[in-house]
Amino acid sequence: MQKYELIFILKVTASESVREALIEKVQSILSAHEGEITQQNHWGVRRLAYEIAHENKGNYMFVQFRSQGTAVTELDKLFRLDDRVLRHMVVRDDEWEERNRKAQRQRKKDDEAARPA
Repeated sequence: MQKYELIFILKVTASESVREALIEKVQSILSAHEGEITQQNHWGVRRLAYEIAHENKGNYMFVQFRSQGTAVTELDKLFRLDDRVLRHMVVRDDEWEERNRKAQRQRKKDDEAARPA
């Protein structure tokens, strides 16, 4: 099992039910490939760095999951064929736990340094 991160951007006009339906579809694809979603986070509507398909804003969704590599191909196909998805990206992430631990330690140091003595 590999660890992956998925980020997809929906059109702002897509409803919350569309987002939930896509998450359910991702879950079913992962289940078929012995995978699971470990974390999901809705980042909300944000301004795009550049216009995509005449859209200036997008609705961002972040998903971390574990799965066999064959699931990535099916996820890619799902998002490429859906017109409501502006962009998507799946990356393999082997070091996210260690990176998060380092970031937490750094934040703790920064917080301690910012406290008045």
